[in-house]
Amino acid sequence: MVFVSIIASVAVRLAPMTEPIVAPDATALARWEFDAAPMLVDWRRLAPYPPGKGQPGYGWPSRVEDYEVDNALAEKLAEYPGLEAHWFVREPLDCKSAEYGRKAKSYADAIPFLLFRPKPRPCRWWNPFSWFDSGKVPLVVYLPGNGEQGTDLVKQFRQVGVIGRVVGDEFQDDHPAWLLVPMPPTNANCGIPSGYPVQPRAPLITLYDDLVLKVVEMSCAEGETAPPVDNRRIYLTGLGSGGSMAIAMSLDHPGRYAATAVAWARPHHQPVLHPDAPGNWWFGYEETTYADMPESYKDFYEKFWGKFRGDVERFGGSFVYRTYSKGENAWWWDVMWKSDEFWKWCFEKESECEVEVKK
Repeated sequence: MVFVSIIASVAVRLAPMTEPIVAPDATALARWEFDAAPMLVDWRRLAPYPPGKGQPGYGWPSRVEDYEVDNALAEKLAEYPGLEAHWFVREPLDCKSAEYGRKAKSYADAIPFLLFRPKPRPCRWWNPFSWFDSGKVPLVVYLPGNGEQGTDLVKQFRQVGVIGRVVGDEFQDDHPAWLLVPMPPTNANCGIPSGYPVQPRAPLITLYDDLVLKVVEMSCAEGETAPPVDNRRIYLTGLGSGGSMAIAMSLDHPGRYAATAVAWARPHHQPVLHPDAPGNWWFGYEETTYADMPESYKDFYEKFWGKFRGDVERFGGSFVYRTYSKGENAWWWDVMWKSDEFWKWCFEKESECEVEVKK
């Protein structure tokens, strides 16, 4: 028995030492999760259109056309000097139907939109700090909700919180910026498939992305008529389902948008954040939003927001959650958009414009 014990002891001492198990680096794990997301069951659906030249959402061939302005729209535009009406027409994707949205076959290759161009920036030769100014200005993209769908741009003036604020002279004096307001097709503003990132599986989201890139391209060709857009300072904001679309756009293109600030919106599924570009997020809600919600729902949302916020902040992004109450002659979301704190937070954010996901 002594001999057996000695042999066992020697065998143990001669056995090769195994490497200790080390927990994976959080950033490396997150990057793996992001790359592996498309392979998960039901994470992505097949694209409803075949591959073509380039990729939708990255500057698909398109053009901008004039929108026919009738008397009703002319009266609305006159209330906001500088606001223009246009059509965005993208080259067809050979996609005649889409499974996403509240109703099937909600798809479009052309949408109308409102556009505001800031005035040329005056020469400030007396200010030495302005010598290093690129002359570029931000672009604010506002995505309206379900009540503003269709092709009649008059509907876009049902909610004017963002429009009235951004195009105002006082705002433009402090924050000269472009404003883009796309109009979603009827029944197509909820076209978000299961899981993130979803691009290029949701045609409407890619249509919005291509329109944003078209406006940036247009601004660079404006010459002396308007300052170009700073592609490091493109800000997404939206209401309700439009806010959810803005969230999807930001998650689809990590690093493209400097900040995403929405009212009454949330991701439709648990997002997967890119660790190199977690984004900057502002979520606004009414104070009574969850007052009558069952406890099981409240528990779900607390865990959901806790994980999302934790991931954003862990990778260096910014997360803000605010509640609002109805103001005097103003909806609570208008109170958010009228807030100086809100816009100061937005315009302090810049995108690295380095991370772009092309699958």
